[in-house]
Amino acid sequence: MNLRVFLTAAATGLACAQALAAPPAAASDPWTKMPALPTACYTSQDQYFEQNEAALAAVQNDHYKQNDINSAIRQKFTDAQNADPMAMVQRMQQAMLDDPQNAQKYMEQMMQQGQAVQTELPAQMERKRQIEAEGEAVIKQYQAALAKAHGPGNARWTALKKKMGIAMDSPGPGELGVPDWAWAEWAVILREWDQGYQANCAQWWSVTGPIQGFLKRYKTFLVQERIPYETKNFDDPWLQQYQMMGVSTAGYRTTTDYEAVEDYLKMARSLFGERRLRPHCSTADRCE
Repeated sequence: MNLRVFLTAAATGLACAQALAAPPAAASDPWTKMPALPTACYTSQDQYFEQNEAALAAVQNDHYKQNDINSAIRQKFTDAQNADPMAMVQRMQQAMLDDPQNAQKYMEQMMQQGQAVQTELPAQMERKRQIEAEGEAVIKQYQAALAKAHGPGNARWTALKKKMGIAMDSPGPGELGVPDWAWAEWAVILREWDQGYQANCAQWWSVTGPIQGFLKRYKTFLVQERIPYETKNFDDPWLQQYQMMGVSTAGYRTTTDYEAVEDYLKMARSLFGERRLRPHCSTADRCE
């Protein structure tokens, strides 16, 4: 941290009463834009992907607009610094002279804050890694459960491939020259796969299932850990410096919650993308 920025932030609390700025802009909570999580087994049974995409676009649009506002405020701050550096230094010095006791306190706070960032950042990065690894583990558990549910159908399919003399990696019995008995057995296999998938669905994609359970924990991490950490260490110091320089913060707001909601929507889309589009058998006598 260079001396100029250090002194600016250190004297912030001393000058706030003299340089009151407009409060940050009130804005709608981006979490309210999230669509309800789906509970259907198949993506064709709901409009979640379309709703997710629309919500992400809306949040990103608000995010971009806020970035422009925040950037304009930061530019005013930069311009104020560059316009008369000596006046800025004199203003900080006067603030310290007016309240030397608090000046020492704020200098110590700045030192502590710098040290806290260095120690907290690795822990925050590790928490992020842990929660993302948890999401990956949930998907692997789901895939393992689905493979088990598909076990009976997979066994019949292996037997059918051996009986027909076709390759083990064949996606289906073929298109030409397939005997009727093979088609009949293939239909049974597809129905068994559907039954296994749907039985597994009831456990995994419900409101009380592991997928939604993980997303609740992920949101808790974002709201209670990531957003407060980034606000304290990235937003608050800038706001303090703006106030010290008498730069109006009208319209300013943090964008950390926008970023968190965007990550949540992307995570939810990835998880619910594990669902199938539709069942193999649309009716009792039609399978494909």
